[in-house]
Amino acid sequence: MSMKFTFLKNYFLIFFLTYSILITTKILFTFYLQANFTEFSISQELYAIFWGFRFDFATCAIIAFIITLFDFNKKIFTLSATIVLITVFFTQIGDILYFNEANRHIGYEITDTITDASSLFMTAYSQHTILTIISIFTAFSLSIFIRKILLNKQTISINRFYILKKLVLIILTIFFIRGMTQSIPLNPWQSNQIGDSKLATLSLNATYNIIYSLVNKNKKLQPIKIPTISEKTIRRSFKELYQKKEANIDFPIIKTKPNIVFLFLESWSAVYLQAYGYKYNTTPYFSEILKKSIRPAIMIASGHRTTEGMFSTLASFQNPLGKTVAKTQLQNHQYSSIINILNQKDYNSAFFQGSSKETSGTGSFAQSMGYKYSYGKKDIKERIYEENYWGVHDVDLYNFVEKNLSSQLKEPFIIGINGATTHDDKIPKGIKKIHFTDEKINNQLNALHFSDLALKQFITNVENKYPNTIFVLLADHCGGNISVTIENYMIPFAIYSKKLIVPKYHDIYLSQRDIAPTIYDLTIGNYKNHHTTFSGKSLIQDSSFFADYYHNGILGWTEDNSIIEINTSTNIMICYKKSNLNKEKTNCTKVHNEMKNRALSFTNVSQKLLFSDTLNSFKKYRNIHEN
Repeated sequence: MSMKFTFLKNYFLIFFLTYSILITTKILFTFYLQANFTEFSISQELYAIFWGFRFDFATCAIIAFIITLFDFNKKIFTLSATIVLITVFFTQIGDILYFNEANRHIGYEITDTITDASSLFMTAYSQHTILTIISIFTAFSLSIFIRKILLNKQTISINRFYILKKLVLIILTIFFIRGMTQSIPLNPWQSNQIGDSKLATLSLNATYNIIYSLVNKNKKLQPIKIPTISEKTIRRSFKELYQKKEANIDFPIIKTKPNIVFLFLESWSAVYLQAYGYKYNTTPYFSEILKKSIRPAIMIASGHRTTEGMFSTLASFQNPLGKTVAKTQLQNHQYSSIINILNQKDYNSAFFQGSSKETSGTGSFAQSMGYKYSYGKKDIKERIYEENYWGVHDVDLYNFVEKNLSSQLKEPFIIGINGATTHDDKIPKGIKKIHFTDEKINNQLNALHFSDLALKQFITNVENKYPNTIFVLLADHCGGNISVTIENYMIPFAIYSKKLIVPKYHDIYLSQRDIAPTIYDLTIGNYKNHHTTFSGKSLIQDSSFFADYYHNGILGWTEDNSIIEINTSTNIMICYKKSNLNKEKTNCTKVHNEMKNRALSFTNVSQKLLFSDTLNSFKKYRNIHEN
């Protein structure tokens, strides 16, 4: 009788080996990233880890079924189990490193992760050396352990009951994939049902998140469910968000056709810049020109990827929550990109990046946003410095851009630049490292400083040769894991030109969505009088602003001196007040409830129009006060 159930024994042996790996790595995840979970006790963290057993069991079932497809042969069974289980282990470890940078589990980015595998590994080794070495040693030991266990196990015979046994395993696997008792497969967003977004990240394992993303890769990206809001509330909220105000301004502000340079400063986090209160002067040149620029107190990034920052900046619209438009069906929708608009005004456009054009599909995405040409590290033949793990250093990138401007692009031009120096924490050989701190972050700060030096030389050269140029400086997103809330979205922003810009400070939190309308007012005309799909506002003529961000089921929203964070699964809100560039928790009041209505109204409408390819309808919401 025992022989008859060998197929089940093999299945559950792999099942529990996988579960052991998942639990161990989830505990390691919590320990290694403890700074993110300081408000929780050990018992709360363990509760969250084991609360996610449905996701763990679903992962275990999938892995067990795949491996037991080969249990007809002991050697093949052992080899396949070793390869797959070690892959699961490294996937979980890789997710720890990815979360440390992006503050979310690996999911839909997995194809980009595979493409950039060598760069990711070298970055992991250089910045997380101890964890990487321990992981490699553990994987080696684990492979020996797995081999020793499985080589002693019995295999099953291919007889008349073979197909029936596999059908039993298929049914069993489906049972676990469906969370055992629910009628649909587990969706990673269900982890938020634990009631706290931070604990949700501990409950969900990366392997299931990746499997779910790969299985659904060819399906259309679907909007994330958020609390609905009544049409009456939506109308009132939009009237409050976009109050009617006539601007007595002679548009455009700049009467000539200025050249425009968008500098997407890779991973520049405001919290590491002295201009925003950091204790070390990591970027002295940026601090200098910031004072000579149009700038806000701070800008809030719209995501954690370059393509997310580009979309929000150039199209002035909200990203799909927690996702990117790039490489999805949404990329082919119609947007009023500021680049396309300027192309129609006889501008010449190109996008330059220090990394590979294929990284996250940034190159092709830039072209879908309107840039006529796209260049990456393979196009940059002349170099002064060696590459870092991601691409060419900013000095070599900027030199290539300058050469291209001289030979290819005629004025007026609008270009975008995304560097690679601060994609890593390496500076070139021969460059003296500055001692900012004894902490490990010193390498990252030196990369920032070196990038700032390259920025100074580039802007100086361009403004000398092309004085009719404005520079739009911002980070595409934050780099590193600052925190899990608004601090991890604070980025630098400045519009600078020695000749064309009158410096002005605005004591507000600005969104990346506000850049395109501002550039429109500066260079084209009154953005409100044209048929754009912009959802942002302009620093030139608007007075009230709001910014939003989304992370792991939390919708953040800021207006005036208040910040709220809404759990989109439970509809529970936490309220804060601003204190310089920090936040302090406070009791929620009627003011915060009204903010919540506006946040949910704006997000519901934005997501509906984004996914239905009807962004042209947004203008009727902006002008709802006229109806």
